[in-house]
Amino acid sequence: MNQENSTYYYGLKSKIQALSLAHQVCNVLGHGSHGYATNLLLETAAAETCLGLYQDPTPVGAGMGLCQHDAIAFKDIIQRTPRRFIYLIDKHFGCDITKLQHPHLANDPLLSFIFCRLHYRLRPEPIPSSLRGRAEYWKQFYNSMAGKGTVQHYLDNAHAYLYCLTPSDLSTPPCP
Repeated sequence: MNQENSTYYYGLKSKIQALSLAHQVCNVLGHGSHGYATNLLLETAAAETCLGLYQDPTPVGAGMGLCQHDAIAFKDIIQRTPRRFIYLIDKHFGCDITKLQHPHLANDPLLSFIFCRLHYRLRPEPIPSSLRGRAEYWKQFYNSMAGKGTVQHYLDNAHAYLYCLTPSDLSTPPCP
């Protein structure tokens, strides 16, 4: 797959934009105790939507936006996010998340990364330093044990869309 000339979805224009947005979000909401939050956000987007290259074909979608947030998690994140983070998001990004509706995430990669980071901030466990550890962390705390994503899927997509291996280099195609 030639990712340089690919069509991006969810309002994303390029891989470089994704890298920049994830880094900006972590600069405001924290890089995690070991500094791996940016990796986690980008890898989550790679696992969920092939870093914006895969458009969910289901009519309503399994989730919303680049990081595929479901409506229940979206509402929970707003309710449980500490006021100081709501203030920081408004101050740095000009967005009051308490006034958003779930569909606002559909074509706004910045908002999707903000909600992804907030989702993970609700966990007390530190973000793992290894790729495999982050894959397991994603499976447990983001995709859920009931979700159809697998640790191997996360690893394959991280390699294919972030760490310079192409899908043909992998044992299984990362996206449908």
